[in-house]
Amino acid sequence: MLDRFEELADGLNHPEGVTWSPFDGLIYAGGEGGEIYAVTLDGDVEERGSTGGSMLGLAVDGAGRVYACDAGGGEIVRLDPATGTVEIYARGVDGEDLDTPNVAAFGPDGMLYVTCSGEDDRPEIVRIAPGGRTERWTAAVPRYPNGCVVTADGSALVVVEAKAERVVRVPILHDGSAGRPEVVAELPDTDADGISLASDGAYWVTLYRPDGLVRIAPDGTVEVVVDDHLASHFDAPTNIAWVGERLDRAVVANVGGRSLSIGDVGVAGQPLHYPEVP
Repeated sequence: MLDRFEELADGLNHPEGVTWSPFDGLIYAGGEGGEIYAVTLDGDVEERGSTGGSMLGLAVDGAGRVYACDAGGGEIVRLDPATGTVEIYARGVDGEDLDTPNVAAFGPDGMLYVTCSGEDDRPEIVRIAPGGRTERWTAAVPRYPNGCVVTADGSALVVVEAKAERVVRVPILHDGSAGRPEVVAELPDTDADGISLASDGAYWVTLYRPDGLVRIAPDGTVEVVVDDHLASHFDAPTNIAWVGERLDRAVVANVGGRSLSIGDVGVAGQPLHYPEVP
């Protein structure tokens, strides 16, 4: 399946986060220097804003605004593509720094879940209410929470726990609190990173090392679909997003290089949640 991927765009500053906006038909990616890039499906790249920090995961709301994990600033910033304005949307509890905010995912109610990987020894997942109020949601995924996605029905947050070499499902209980994590699949001898949900209920997970891509079936079976340990196409792949009007292609960010890869893997993605946010 590796031959189904090709380079979409080059010249980005070690992109890590990547997401699709159905509102303007653009891919958004983050750069190592705090850049937020807009990328067309033809591979044209435009820098839309920068914080000077270090941009990781990205999410989009119902107005087409882009929320970015700025690990350099310990905060979540929001880009309005219509004006080019970048503002701080949220920080940690009581305004403290978030500890390595890595990936953000919206639920259908506008809650924004952010994995904080804990490079300063405070790994946790926070939840940000519409408007920017932050609360500590759970610390029960302690071994480098990384990629995450909210399930289609909004009942759980599925998280890559990278240093535990596994993917876990954290139930979102009726009162909004976090349930006990449940193992979705074990990924031994890997450093997994990003995760996305396909329309058939399978999860697609990028492997930062060894470079590649795996599919986790709904029954938990793991299939290696791309093994690129020589980095011939992928170079330390991080986040993955389904793109296009029919979400029929996958884009992978290569943080070890300067490019985005795109490919048709024979399945469409599950649409993300795009809630209305003040």
